[in-house]
Parts: sequence; structure tokens; C-alpha cells
Amino acid sequence: MNRPNFIVFLTDDQGYGDLSCMGATDFRTPHLDRLAREGVRFTDWYSNSPVCSPSRASLLTGRYPGNAGVRSILAGHRTATGLPTHVPTLASALKRLNYQTYMIGKWHLGVEDQARPHHHGFDHWYGFLAGCIDYYSHIFYWGMNRGGPGQNPTHDLWEDNQEVWNNGEYFTEMITHKAVEYLRDAASSEEPFFLFVGYNAPHYPMHAPQQYMDRFADLPWDRQVMAAMISAVDDSVGDIMAELERLGVAQNTFSFFMADNGPSRESRNWLDGTLDPYYGGTAGKLKGHKFSLYEGGIRVPGIMHWP
Repeated sequence: MNRPNFIVFLTDDQGYGDLSCMGATDFRTPHLDRLAREGVRFTDWYSNSPVCSPSRASLLTGRYPGNAGVRSILAGHRTATGLPTHVPTLASALKRLNYQTYMIGKWHLGVEDQARPHHHGFDHWYGFLAGCIDYYSHIFYWGMNRGGPGQNPTHDLWEDNQEVWNNGEYFTEMITHKAVEYLRDAASSEEPFFLFVGYNAPHYPMHAPQQYMDRFADLPWDRQVMAAMISAVDDSVGDIMAELERLGVAQNTFSFFMADNGPSRESRNWLDGTLDPYYGGTAGKLKGHKFSLYEGGIRVPGIMHWP
């Protein structure tokens, strides 16, 4: 049997109850539902932390956050340290087996050069390094109003360690386009591939194109935006899986989907200020949320698919 390809999909601040295959009744995620139907849907899957940097470090290294060297949410300034170079990752382990390795989307495992993806086993990468960006300008959210020497960066979009600008393009859709490009590149080689797809959705800021908003026009405003952001991710996963079929590699590609932690209760997720627990993201019937060690903070959607 040929060595399998691997794809890992990771969403950001997505609650346990925010997929239709996990119990959501007010919107549909048909592409992820299909992965669950054809594969394995884990009802008791846990992230390794209720916040994103440690959770991502654990996923990529197979270590507890402290043993991976990432114990808390990492800073976003240009000299912020992160994942140590001596810690092996899925990418570095597979690279030793002659896998092609690609990373797209949110990194959040360090901004200084030594912490970036190319020092952790990835041949090529495209995305942002800090915790969250504006979906259209790709400006670092926490650095929007800051400037001057030593301050947080204002712009955070990179390709193979070179800063790039794609102003006005919605980042979830950009992830899809880059993933398809990478898959076509990988298919031209006889070596298998590992593709890490780190979505920043549905993390704030709450941004979604009108085409996705229109799908959920009957929902309350905040829930409408959340549903639209997750629907964009679902479409992205569907497009990536369709490309695997077109390239003839779907049967021997292992795909895994999970969220990094539970839904955010931060006020930035409630555009009308209601703070109603129904609005925004939901952990379903679970107690807790992002930052919490109750179930809702660490029990997340998990789907495995390997035809």
C-alpha cells in the first residue's frame, strides 16, 4: 500500500455544538457532516488546553503543553518567542520520511524567526503568525492602533517567511485557494504529503462575506455571523476534499478535523451586546467555554476520515 497522505484541519474557538453533525439545529455543515458520516465522529474528543497556543502546540507535537514549551497564549509582537526548535512536530517527523509538508492559516506558535513554521518541518507555509487578524486587511487585531519601535505588528500575512499583501480578500477563502494550490503541487510528486490547515474562524473579529450571511438571514444577528463564518469553513473543507477527488488521491488521504478549544465568551463575539449564551458560538449542553477547564472549554468536535 502506498504511504498515506495526511491533512489536519483545525478551527479556532469553535464550540462543541457548532456543527450540524454535533447537534446544531439552526444551521447546516454538509461537507463536515459527510466526513463524519463516512468516517468516525468522536463524541468525546478533547483538546489539550482551553486556549489556542498550547492546544496547537500539543496537536503538532504530541506533547502536553508544558512539555512542548508552550504553556499559555503567545504574544504577537515580532520578537515573541514560541515553540522551541528542538521539539519535534508532525511535520518534522514526516519530513524525515520524505513527506512534502505544507502549512496554511493560523500559526500562533511564535513570531520570532526561530519559532516560525519553516523551523518546525514545513517546506512551505502561508498565513499569519500571531493570534488573530482582521479577515480582510490581515492586520494583527491587537496591534491595529499601535505603532512605533518595539510595538506590536500591524500587518501579519506571510508566504514562506516573506511578508505579502492581499488586501480585501476574505481569509477563509484565501486558505481554500492556497490549499488547492498546494495539493496540485503535491500531486506532481511521487512523495506523499502532510497538509496542516489552521483556520482562524470562527475567532473574532466577526467577519463574513454577504453570500454566507444570506444563508442564515432568519437567525439573530450574532448567531448569523457565527453560522456564516463556520459555513465558510465548511465550504472550504468541501472544496479541499473535492480537489483530492479530482487529483485521484482521496482514497489514500487521512483527514482529521478538530477545534482548538471551546467557544469564546469574550464581548467581541457579541456585536449587539446581549451576551445571550445562544448567540455567538455554543458548547451545546456542555458547561464552560474558552479559558475554562469545564467540558465546554476543552471538549471539541473531532472527525476522522480515511476512505
